[in-house]
Amino acid sequence: MAPDRFQPSPHSHLYKATLSVFPHPFSHALNGTRTPMTPSRKTRHRLIAGCQRCRIRHLKCDTNSPACSHCIRAGTDCDRGINVRFRNGLDIFGDDDALFPERDLWPYLMGPLRFVDETVIIKQLYEAEEPEHNGPTEQSRGVNDAPITPVGIVEYHGLEQYTSPLTDDTPPIQTLCHDGRSSDLELLMGNALQHSDRVTGRELQISDLVQEKRLSFNEREAKLMRNYVEYMALWADITDPHRHFEIEVPVRAMQDPVLRYAIFAFSSRHVERQKKGNEAEALQYHNHCLQLLIPTLSGTGGDLTDVVLATVAILRQHEEMEYDDNQFHLTGATRIMNTVSSFGSSGGLGEAAAWLCLREDIHVSLISQKPLRTNLESFHHSDIFLRNDDFAWAARMVFLLAKVLKCAFNQMSSPEYTALQSIAQEVEDWNSRKPPSFQPLRELPRGKNVSRRFPEMWMLLPVHVVGTQYYHIAKIVLAFACCPSPPLAYESFRNSRNIEKAIRYHLFMVLGLAKSNPKAENTLFTARHSLVAWGWVIRQKTDQQAAEILLREMWTRTGWDVTASIQSLREQWADEETDS
Repeated sequence: MAPDRFQPSPHSHLYKATLSVFPHPFSHALNGTRTPMTPSRKTRHRLIAGCQRCRIRHLKCDTNSPACSHCIRAGTDCDRGINVRFRNGLDIFGDDDALFPERDLWPYLMGPLRFVDETVIIKQLYEAEEPEHNGPTEQSRGVNDAPITPVGIVEYHGLEQYTSPLTDDTPPIQTLCHDGRSSDLELLMGNALQHSDRVTGRELQISDLVQEKRLSFNEREAKLMRNYVEYMALWADITDPHRHFEIEVPVRAMQDPVLRYAIFAFSSRHVERQKKGNEAEALQYHNHCLQLLIPTLSGTGGDLTDVVLATVAILRQHEEMEYDDNQFHLTGATRIMNTVSSFGSSGGLGEAAAWLCLREDIHVSLISQKPLRTNLESFHHSDIFLRNDDFAWAARMVFLLAKVLKCAFNQMSSPEYTALQSIAQEVEDWNSRKPPSFQPLRELPRGKNVSRRFPEMWMLLPVHVVGTQYYHIAKIVLAFACCPSPPLAYESFRNSRNIEKAIRYHLFMVLGLAKSNPKAENTLFTARHSLVAWGWVIRQKTDQQAAEILLREMWTRTGWDVTASIQSLREQWADEETDS
């Protein structure tokens, strides 16, 4: 036996625990309990805990691997942990000759280790009280647009501030905000902001020696920026004829590191979408972005520019793709829009970012069945209500769906019900008066094959897909909210069946539009949200399989994690089969 191998003593507790988890090939002969020829029942292992699904339903879980019999019958994933208990006072190092391999290289620590839960800090940041403005209101002052310098030209301190190595001889970090969050921000931001203070002092010393230096990307950053421009910007520009996120955002990112790091984080997540557990690069860019964004959000409302809103909107897109959506950046985006109410009608990048944030708020409202957080008055003076182009028509439908969600998920009173009926009429007027370009170029009904279970509709442009898709989602919400209450039980049951048929029809239209128009990739996001909200109405097995195939295609193309969505749908469909 090699001397550098870890060999615990056969009499130690660690050896017994190791033997119980990884049995010796001749353990049946060593412990004397049974022989290879003696048949016996498979004993329940003490280190194997019941799976999560069985524990919730109070079922007796077996130890079958890789899934228990209950989960196999339900067709769900079996999530089972290891039940390990540790005992204090075991002197394993005194009794056993445990040596680490000398040939392995151990990394040297550059400083003390600190583990920080960033989610709590980000939540506290976005939940801070809104500052009071004693001067002119945000509506009257307009949006603070930063001037654009020539592409690729930045000041001397533009890039070095965030890429120079850090040292341990820096002074303590100063207080960044006035609401008691400085200690948390110190942990989150670490030495990066200390280095930033150092550079600021150096900048003051050489203020008259400002040099211009061409900003250069390394190969990886160039690929990430190009990937964003070519494949991801359209997700945000779907109703924007000027394509601000494709054209203006990359130009502004050349001189604004906050926006640049947000793009890198979002694009890295998309590039690495097929590699499980390879989010380290995206997380690193995300942390760099937060280190620069937090001081801006901790200041006064005057620092909330259109670039800040666009940055938070992109971070929200990145956050949506996570397995666990904490909605912290959504909270930040809605607070910025509700604080600076001119964004929704300001034109330019500010209004383009506001429409993206509104669609992100709509996505969460559909899933949670809760009202919107965004104040819609910000959009009342937008020029989309004056223009007559196809992009304006699609944006009007987005706004109409937002109005529907604002009323439908509130406590319904008589005035609100009347208002909802009026909005329903506006939705129908939009559908009857929309331009002819919103009609499908090719339309095929559903077929019997799994690949043809959703209707096929070829639309002219992605903007037409979004407008039509949002119309059908509005019809689904209105079918729930505007249904009458029949006095008789039989009529109520029949009415509920009719409502379910209407919802299923419009849901299939939403899914068919997303599947039939591959260029409009962000319509897959809307299809996913609709499935999570109303997927229970899909009764046929082939339709359920087609829905799963569509979700997996969405994950392959966009990088959006749909594992939880598929799991939720399977549980809903399994419950329906059990009831039947």
